[in-house]
Amino acid sequence: MGRQSGTGREDKTEFYARQWFASMAKFHRVTNPATWEFTEEHLIAFLRYKLKQNMPTWKRLKAVEGIIWYRNNVRKSSTPRLEMVRAKLQEMVVKEKEPKGEVKIDVVGKINPREPDVIQELRKKIRLKGHAYNTEKAYVRKVRAFMADRGLKTLADFQGIGAADVSAHLTDLAVDSDVAPSTQDQAFYALLFLFQHVLERDFGKIDAIRSTKAARIPTVMSKTEVSNVLDGDGCCLAG
Repeated sequence: MGRQSGTGREDKTEFYARQWFASMAKFHRVTNPATWEFTEEHLIAFLRYKLKQNMPTWKRLKAVEGIIWYRNNVRKSSTPRLEMVRAKLQEMVVKEKEPKGEVKIDVVGKINPREPDVIQELRKKIRLKGHAYNTEKAYVRKVRAFMADRGLKTLADFQGIGAADVSAHLTDLAVDSDVAPSTQDQAFYALLFLFQHVLERDFGKIDAIRSTKAARIPTVMSKTEVSNVLDGDGCCLAG
């Protein structure tokens, strides 16, 4: 079923990704999975069902990662946006591993004091969340580009910066810089992380021209809305 590879690791990844997608499609009683336009809500309903079956958080995270892999490599698409669900589950897995009743010591490593304060804080938050160094480098690069585009130097300069500025920046990437959709997506998620974890305020509604013809970046849920879905009554993720 999977592609051939020297180690067989890609075969295994694809096998499980297809299995997770098929399981979600079966749950929703989809008759033709190959053409099914699934959404974030479909995934959340599936995870809610798995929670009721007592599936642990780490395994639900594997399901999300598999479905994202299927979306990226089989559908070859960047939609639907599922990364916020994955990020929430990743945080939950880390939290569940923390020893109960003990004080957690956060070690973030060396931070260059000559960097702008917003970049220093961004690096700290990324490391505390346990993200890979490649993610840190990519997010820092995208946030720096946003700061240069909007003339921002410090955290204080972000007062008054909001969804309109993010939308304009993402549109500029598509129209003026003609970047690939994946590059625009990476900028989107870097700024989303910045707003949620460094600025600690809602990201707002984004309306930007997509890096593909006649397409637009879907309106995204705010931080509060995401928390309501993932942590609220009847939540599919919270154990």
